[in-house]
Amino acid sequence: MGLILDKAPAILEHIPGGSIVVTTLDWAINQSRANSLWPLAFGTKCCAIEVLMATGAAHQDLSRFGAEVARHTTRQADMMIVAGTIVKKMAPRVRLLYEQMAEPRYVIATGSCAISGGPFMYNSYHIVRGVDEVIPVDVYVPGCPPRPEAFFWGLLTLQRLIKQGETIRKPGIRTKPVLSALPAGMTAEQVREEIARELERENVVDVNQAAERLPWAAKVREWIQNHSSQP
Repeated sequence: MGLILDKAPAILEHIPGGSIVVTTLDWAINQSRANSLWPLAFGTKCCAIEVLMATGAAHQDLSRFGAEVARHTTRQADMMIVAGTIVKKMAPRVRLLYEQMAEPRYVIATGSCAISGGPFMYNSYHIVRGVDEVIPVDVYVPGCPPRPEAFFWGLLTLQRLIKQGETIRKPGIRTKPVLSALPAGMTAEQVREEIARELERENVVDVNQAAERLPWAAKVREWIQNHSSQP
């Protein structure tokens, strides 16, 4: 499998007899990590069958992304794909498996149940409302169940996170893809302020103007005036 070099912080140096590529150690390590993810063979409910088995089959071919080497032991796995509902009895086991995985380790929450508890969280006492209450999650893949293409999107997003968001100088400190994609000079605080202003603008309503836009508002007002004027 080849490496994508469109954003490689590398310099090609020509020397007698050939050339050599000079780059940073962070970039080389992160490229290797991103393109050789070893997922843990782990599933908690139906998404493990509906999504993971489909992506590993020949038609979808997970091996195109270098992540088909599923390991049955946490000592050899660095990616956990949470596929399915987590019940409170299972939560300590999920945390234990995560703690036993090799560093650096990554987590993808696949499907509505793993993200928020799904439809099973209503009127139930035993469902964990999202696996991020138990372990930290790097990428969320919504759907019930997600299509294999959605899972591949999550995997590619995780690869981008690994390539751009971690340095060996600060192990365990990552920048999520959304923050990595911000324009130069823009901070997350500026984004929050912009969102707050937009929400305030969209949610301030002039009642009279809103009523005028309703097709039945004039008839209702006319009916009220006619009936209120009667003795």
